[in-house]
Amino acid sequence: MTFQDIIKSSFMEQFQTGNLGLKEVLLALGFAVIMALYLFVVYRFFVRKSMYNLHMNLAIVGMTIVTAAVILTIQSNLVLSLGMVGALSIVRYRTAVKDPMDLFFMFWAVASGIMCGANQYILNLAVTVVLTLVVFVLAQLPSTKAPYVLVVNGENAEVEDAITDILQECCSYYKVKSRNISKSSVRIIIELRAKEPKKVTDGVAKLDKVTNLSLLSYEGDVVA
Repeated sequence: MTFQDIIKSSFMEQFQTGNLGLKEVLLALGFAVIMALYLFVVYRFFVRKSMYNLHMNLAIVGMTIVTAAVILTIQSNLVLSLGMVGALSIVRYRTAVKDPMDLFFMFWAVASGIMCGANQYILNLAVTVVLTLVVFVLAQLPSTKAPYVLVVNGENAEVEDAITDILQECCSYYKVKSRNISKSSVRIIIELRAKEPKKVTDGVAKLDKVTNLSLLSYEGDVVA
């Protein structure tokens, strides 16, 4: 037997097909179900009600259990693991993730499923506790107050000067994001921050050349 044969034999012995017992399989899948249900509750608690998606939450539950099952399948089998990698590499997902928190929980579900399938239960519990505490603490930190968007329709462009005078008096910050002018009307979109937004709307509504207005609260960037 040559040295190359010894290396090949030693390498392959580490990846012989392992026969998992029923007890190990049920324990891994049972723990994966528990972690999946925990993620279901945590996702429901942290995600904003307006952005909550039941189908996404159910997908996170299924992703945890399926990942654990995949890891159990390819465990201690080099040939099967390589075949699984090749099969999964051709799968492409085109569904857009609207909320970054969804992406975070998807990675959390995959990581939890991998640790369950690899029988790393203590590590899984430790990671779960740390992530829960970190997300909970950071979620309690005070955030800046959401700005407002003021949409004003007026008879002509001269109304902008009167609106600016009111904004200078009532707002700590304002910026014109859009200005559409025609021969008979003008439409102005302004981003602003104000402690008392009602004063802004009351003042602008009293202007003679203002036909209608809307004040919207939003989170995120404004597209001009």
